[in-house]
Amino acid sequence: MSDYATVSDIIELKRPLTNEEQVRATMLIPIICSLIRYEAKKTGRDYDQMIYESELVSVVDTFIGDGAKTIFTLSAIPQGMIFVTVNGMPASEYTVESKSLMFTTAPTGEILVIYEYRALADIAKGVVCDIVMRELNTPGTQLPATSYSEGAGSVSQSFSLPNASGSIKLWPSDMKALGLKRQKLDSLPLMDPARCPSYLPPKPRRI
Repeated sequence: MSDYATVSDIIELKRPLTNEEQVRATMLIPIICSLIRYEAKKTGRDYDQMIYESELVSVVDTFIGDGAKTIFTLSAIPQGMIFVTVNGMPASEYTVESKSLMFTTAPTGEILVIYEYRALADIAKGVVCDIVMRELNTPGTQLPATSYSEGAGSVSQSFSLPNASGSIKLWPSDMKALGLKRQKLDSLPLMDPARCPSYLPPKPRRI
């Protein structure tokens, strides 16, 4: 099983990382991916299977060939058929590896790439990147504060912590984005014989 995101994804989507942060991110990513798979299993689902069976979304990428560049980066990893044109003419001398579109000969002019991809895979990638950044933004000696206030005179300060325990976990917003948010049962109709076999409805009275 592969991870849903990489250190390169975090750098591309969020910000550059120091060498120390890259080491931490490398350790955090598989743990977070395991958390996602575990939470999915608690709902009776396999998250990798969810991604594989998720609906395909169409996307169109456009590039401009300068006659020198042969490799272009797609916005997502294509699934199934991919259609490439150069200046409106179908192209055939190319290969696709992950998100890289590689031409045998450097094209010149407008490049149009039409394909489909599984959006749920990108959602999982985004959630993993968000959680990693939350952890990286947590200094080793203190926890990050969502609000902070200071006072002069008698020197007073107050702040609130988003994750007081500092634990690695999925927030409710993460669960919702991943499609793992479960509905809670707010009430149980006790007067329903199907749910309460011992309940006997009143007999109709004769008038």
